[in-house]
Amino acid sequence: MLVRDWMQAGPLTIVGDTLVSEAKRLLIENNLHALPVVDGARLRGLVTRASVLRMGHFATRTQNPDEMAFFVTRLKVKDIMVRRPATVQADDTMELCLQRGRELGVAQFPVLEGQALVGVISATEIFQLAAHCVASSPPGSHPDPTASQPAPPAPATRSPS
Repeated sequence: MLVRDWMQAGPLTIVGDTLVSEAKRLLIENNLHALPVVDGARLRGLVTRASVLRMGHFATRTQNPDEMAFFVTRLKVKDIMVRRPATVQADDTMELCLQRGRELGVAQFPVLEGQALVGVISATEIFQLAAHCVASSPPGSHPDPTASQPAPPAPATRSPS
């Protein structure tokens, strides 16, 4: 199974000059955890909901009106985005994608075809893949998590002499 078969094609994207306040709105309204930052079709970075919320929290904690105004009116995505985020290629296998996600602790990847952004793959698509695999496997081919497990063998004991 290839990433291209499971990815979300044509993802919502933003450009680096987008205000962070606008990125926050897009992330929340679209229930996204990250947005690819592009220049044309070329991936330039990734802005995450966590980084946007962290910056907003920082700005409001200072209680300085100038810093809050800067956050709302001048701070741009390119100032806080993750540059060179981990990516996968559209023709990579899902197995490779899962391994990379586990190794890197990443739950979402921009999907590239060469250098062009063509999609994203996230935990949502990975759960769909898992459901597909479980549904298509024959009954009894995977462990039943509700079944009681046999007791481990008792430790060996010495008989008194």
